[in-house]
Parts: sequence; structure tokens; C-alpha cells
Amino acid sequence: MELSRFFNNPTNATTNPARAALNKTFDKYRDDPKNEPDEINVDGTSNLLGELQIGLDDPGALIFSEIVSSPSLGRLTRDGFVDGWSELNIDSLPKMRNLVLQRRSQLGSDKELFKNVYNHTFTLALQQGAKTLVLEMAVEFWRMLFREPGYEWRSAQGTPWLEWWLEFQEAKRTKAVNKDLWKQTLTFANETMKDDSLGFWNEESSWPSVIDEFVEWVKTEKRPGGGGDGGEAMEVE
Repeated sequence: MELSRFFNNPTNATTNPARAALNKTFDKYRDDPKNEPDEINVDGTSNLLGELQIGLDDPGALIFSEIVSSPSLGRLTRDGFVDGWSELNIDSLPKMRNLVLQRRSQLGSDKELFKNVYNHTFTLALQQGAKTLVLEMAVEFWRMLFREPGYEWRSAQGTPWLEWWLEFQEAKRTKAVNKDLWKQTLTFANETMKDDSLGFWNEESSWPSVIDEFVEWVKTEKRPGGGGDGGEAMEVE
């Protein structure tokens, strides 16, 4: 799936110079100033990110979207854009690009930054009126986020957790991913990076059922008999 295809009365400027400059920048990229004066939509967002030299399928686009509280793919609001950047004391495109690149370089090591971008991505990717992500969409964003320059979901022991997780999802044919599963996947990923043997998991744990099934799948498909790649067999009582 190509993520780029999803990018298919004005607020009075205040006396704050940064906010005035940000409002002016926002106005430049609006798609329909007459009917939607306080929104930038697909074409305008694509043009803006193009000016910033940020690819639509790059984690930098997700970082940008989290900063401006983008409500959905390819859509920006004036309040989110102006408030988000003015809080960071940034008022120009070069400064925006520099900050996005800085955060991009930190995405794999700064857990709080990654968590914020990761959690916002769920909201960003939801189709209008939906409460769950179709699996195809969730997989695209997992691939983007759980690989460099994001948080590489592969243990020091060499276990390719992301590949296993996506292989399992395809085999299970999960239809949709809700917010709880999305968030708990990151929690689970963090735990696997600390304990490759999955000793933290047991039947009494309150993981989503999909994660419980994944644990059993790893035991039977990837580590039968206590062998397999990337560590010891987990204990499932």
C-alpha cells in the first residue's frame, strides 16, 4: 500500500510574531481558502511536506503530524498547526525541517518521543468515523515505525520480532486493530526487547487475546521443542 495516496473565517493573527508568521504559512498551503479557511487538506499537506523535503512514507511525516496534532492523514487544522509550532518557538519552514530531522534521529532511542508519535499514528490513520484500523493499514505503519530510523523491533539476540509479528498477523488474518491492541503492541514490544525469552508472559497476564495467540504461535511455530531462532522457548502453563 502506498501511504502517499492517503494524502489523496481565518484566525486573526495575534501580536505574537511567531504566531503571525505561522498563520501566514498556514494560509499559503490551504486547499480551499474560501470554504475551508482553517484547514489544509491532501494537496496542501503534500505540498507543505514537499517543501520540507519530508517523504509522505517517511517517519518524519508522522513526527510532523504529531507536532501539529493532525486529526487524520493529509489534514491539518489552523489551531493545531499554529499552536503546535508556536509552543516550540518555531516560525519558519527551515526551523520546522530541522526539528523534524532532529526528532527523526532520536526516534529509535527516545522512548517518550516514540510513544507519542506511535500513539498519535493510530488516530492519524483512522478513516473517518472508524474506531479500528484495517490490518493492511496497521501493518504499513508498524513497518514504518518498528524499523530504523524508528524503534527497531529486533532483540539483541537476533529475534526478528517485527517480522514474526507481521507473519503471524497474516496467518491469523486479523481483520482490524483497535486502539488497545495498537497501544499494547508497543508495550509488548518493549517487554520483548528486555526479555527475549518472553518470561514476562503468563496466562494470567492481561494482554489482548491477539498477543496471547501470538505467544502460543511463537512457541509452536518458531521455537518448537525449546529451540528456534533468537532465544529460549517461553514457558506457557
